[in-house]
Amino acid sequence: MKNPKLIIFDFDGTILSNPDFYRDIYSKSLETIISKKRGKRGLEVLSNCRKNFGGKGELALFALNIPFVDWAEMLINAPLETISPASELVSQMKKLSATKVIYTGSPTKMVYRVIEKLGFSIKDFDLIMGWSEPEYFPVKWSSSSLIFEKIMAQFKCNPDQTWAVGDDWDTDLMPAKAIGIKTVQIKKQSGKADLYFDSVQEFLSNF
Repeated sequence: MKNPKLIIFDFDGTILSNPDFYRDIYSKSLETIISKKRGKRGLEVLSNCRKNFGGKGELALFALNIPFVDWAEMLINAPLETISPASELVSQMKKLSATKVIYTGSPTKMVYRVIEKLGFSIKDFDLIMGWSEPEYFPVKWSSSSLIFEKIMAQFKCNPDQTWAVGDDWDTDLMPAKAIGIKTVQIKKQSGKADLYFDSVQEFLSNF
């Protein structure tokens, strides 16, 4: 099996796997903004989304017509005390000879802060694509293959030279698989990925 020329990494749950951070920052800030904007009814919608859509409470923003930017501002300025340097992950990632891209639904500015807290430099990645204004919602939530095609075109790679790595089948991997990209699922076996690993570190140890 040939090593890829391009690897497109998901961020949340893949590069960053930190339950405390997601509970204390993502979940609580989402509850705060929905409660503020839509009150008790909004929190009921949030609970239903988490129950019926695999824990994806953020989909409640769609249902409640709350602009993503309202939540994004809280995420961008979130405290990062629960995140510690990840020297082994950083070392493994830097050894990769492939072009490295982060494609995420999180705000780009927040991702910059978090990867630096982990011990990376922004320059350790060839491209970081996340939500930024004036987008109403993250492009990644559409589960479209178009962005994967654009990333490959930017780095002059074909699907057979490209791998997608992520934990969520619907947004991280299915759109990539649909256009012939090799897919690697982290922590879960919820789709039809080509390979599975318990962590991104385990995946990287194979290079």
